[in-house]
Amino acid sequence: MVQSCKVWFFLIAIVFMYSPVVQAESESIVAFTRNHDLWLKEGKKETQLTHGEYVSYPKWSHDGKWIAYTRGRKDQEIWLYDVMNRKHIHPVLHEATNYQWAPNKNVLAFQFGGVLNIINLHDEDKQFKNVAFGAGNYSWLPDGKGFLVSSNAQVLPSGWTSVQLFTVPVDANMNPKKVKHFYTLPEQSDSFFAVSTSTFKWSQDKKWISFLAIPTASWSMDSDILCLLSSDGKKFEVVDKMIPNNNWFQWASGKNIMAYIEGEGRFAVENKHLKTKELPAFRSDTFTPKGFVDWDFTWHNDTIITVSRAKEAEWSNDPDKRPLPRLFQVNINDNHQITVTNPPKGYGDYYPYFLKQSNQLTWIRSNRKEANMWIANADGSQAKLWIKNIDIADPYYEKRTWNEILDIYK
Repeated sequence: MVQSCKVWFFLIAIVFMYSPVVQAESESIVAFTRNHDLWLKEGKKETQLTHGEYVSYPKWSHDGKWIAYTRGRKDQEIWLYDVMNRKHIHPVLHEATNYQWAPNKNVLAFQFGGVLNIINLHDEDKQFKNVAFGAGNYSWLPDGKGFLVSSNAQVLPSGWTSVQLFTVPVDANMNPKKVKHFYTLPEQSDSFFAVSTSTFKWSQDKKWISFLAIPTASWSMDSDILCLLSSDGKKFEVVDKMIPNNNWFQWASGKNIMAYIEGEGRFAVENKHLKTKELPAFRSDTFTPKGFVDWDFTWHNDTIITVSRAKEAEWSNDPDKRPLPRLFQVNINDNHQITVTNPPKGYGDYYPYFLKQSNQLTWIRSNRKEANMWIANADGSQAKLWIKNIDIADPYYEKRTWNEILDIYK
């Protein structure tokens, strides 16, 4: 009997030794759009959630129990999907915009005109409540107890006013006495001009805030100012110039290092470079080789970044003459770079996203007519098709905002 067991253990060891490593199915759940309907991908199962409503910008709540999304192409409305009870609810005003989930509870904030509002899904009636007037843009504070809100600059006979930032508690209830002034951006000048801001992002230790200072509409398509502000409001730094894309500046998860895509000009096929800024030394590095442009990227850890990279080219109105990207990994400590994907001719690899829990890398492969989502090991090995036939994000001079199409719940 003992001898027989030894034989079986030996055979099992041989099987494991020579069997190929099989990639586990990701535990992440993807909310995505296909033919402009909302779908869920969970494990191997796909579920269609809407039928003909023209859905965009799905966003998961912090615990994965709700998805906020937009319905309609022109007359847009914000809807909510209750994942547990499998039902859609429409508690939000028509033409509401800029919806954001709280980081630690099922409360959705949104704007209607210049008013910041919230819906607390823990409330039985799920009715929205007004929070503050005069909001140009905003983000939740990291503790979920309130917001950092920017006002829009105003033009007066004497010139433009400055953009101002305020902290607003979640229970402000339109009471201006509860709102506190936080910071005033520099006065308008030849070197600094902003009429609004992007949303705000905090460093891993919550000591620094990054955001874009945005000029007037047409100007902002070509050049916005990436800024850093200390969380005590005492130190402000202009970092660089870039085009408006909130995905193109991101903090590392463990250190105060911000990566971003630098470069002016609305054409994504030229003058776009992956850079980092490390604090508190404000050290800056560039990682894009000459003759290339970098687009979307994802942090794996505080050292490795995967970026979507294409050859640099002059703009062409013919899409077939514009370069298509593939994925590269960059070690920001020693600038060692490797190729991660080699898509077939006519296809490009976009929007890399690293899943930390499962140590996997995802991306979108597209020929500009169709798009599929792929998944692989962290280094790109054992790549396989994950989600077939997702929608394609609308291009703007070859820049695409892929979170219009999907959101991944980790």
